[in-house]
Amino acid sequence: MSLGVPAQVAREAGNRAVALSTQVAALSCLIAAVVVVLVPGLFGPGEVRWWAACCLLPMAALLVVLMRRATSALCVAYVVVGSAATFVYTIALLEQTTDYSNTNLFVVALPLVALMLVGGSAPDARIGVLWATLAYAVGDLAVFAAALGTGREFRFDSISLGAYVLFMALLLFHGMTRGAYRGAHTLIMRTLREQRADELRRSIAAELRAELHDTTLSELAAIAAASPGPVSPALRERLEDDIRFWTTDAATSHRAKPAEQNEWRTSELAEAIAHARDSGLVVDVSGDHSRYARLPSGTRRALGLAARQCLINVLKHSGQSKAEVMLSASDDAVSLVVVDGGRGFDVASLTAEGNNRMGLRHSVIVRIERVGGSVSVFSRPGEGTSVLMIVPTAVESGGMR
Repeated sequence: MSLGVPAQVAREAGNRAVALSTQVAALSCLIAAVVVVLVPGLFGPGEVRWWAACCLLPMAALLVVLMRRATSALCVAYVVVGSAATFVYTIALLEQTTDYSNTNLFVVALPLVALMLVGGSAPDARIGVLWATLAYAVGDLAVFAAALGTGREFRFDSISLGAYVLFMALLLFHGMTRGAYRGAHTLIMRTLREQRADELRRSIAAELRAELHDTTLSELAAIAAASPGPVSPALRERLEDDIRFWTTDAATSHRAKPAEQNEWRTSELAEAIAHARDSGLVVDVSGDHSRYARLPSGTRRALGLAARQCLINVLKHSGQSKAEVMLSASDDAVSLVVVDGGRGFDVASLTAEGNNRMGLRHSVIVRIERVGGSVSVFSRPGEGTSVLMIVPTAVESGGMR
């Protein structure tokens, strides 16, 4: 699972959002400067200041290119071209308008603001602060040179200065919040990894507990119940199988009995039935054996061990000496039902606290669910028990072994 987006993706998305917003703001400033310069001449008695307005066009064109692809080279070019355009624009503006006695003007501040907003295109907030400061300083130098060239008084305009201070605050805030997000994202991802590791440990522990319950402990109980003297050949064979299972790598064990060559008599389910019969239970088997043999190895083993536990439960708890195992299959699933006519039990006790049905819960229900299947238990006191297990035919077990 994933919470949010990866830190690198989130960082890049945040940088693109800041860059685009500042580039749009810069273009808006240039458009506003052109409008402010042209409108008085178009709708008033004054001269139309086309030359001054045209001075900003190279700067606007380069800004459009920068919006499509923000690189360090384009940022440098934008600062150089923008400062030159601001210089020529300010000279044209001051020479064509005799009312302007100094440079503390709204129309002069607009290209300065557009110039310093290049800091938003930087890949990092700290670099953005440097770019914006450099652009603002170079732009003010261009205005200062234009004022000297036209004999007007140079003054820092409050609009561009205020915009610079505000922009610095925004860049620093963006940098701090991005750092805080990175720290929070790292903490979240570490927590998720620890949670997944804990879930994996619990899953492995549950599977090992079920394996021990179904194999080693079951055989130890059989040894304890056997008569003194040498163990029977059937019990010896089961003990050897269990030792082989615990000492053989899972992949090797699965390769030893591939689905294509796995005959019914050597399958896990057939071994479970043989184990029950050796223990004195009469087991009637019906249905299509071939579909079970073609199941993925992990699913086949899970179903066989679950059936083994069901048959053990019949022996231990039902009070009957006979059980029925029925196999059926559809296009995408294999079903197995274990039925006995014994004393039964209250199914609600499976979810009750303190119940002692570990074999049914962990060795059957949890094991089948681990391979993507489902288990339904039908039972009432005095009316026997039926356990229906359904497993998919095309999903390999995600658990161990």
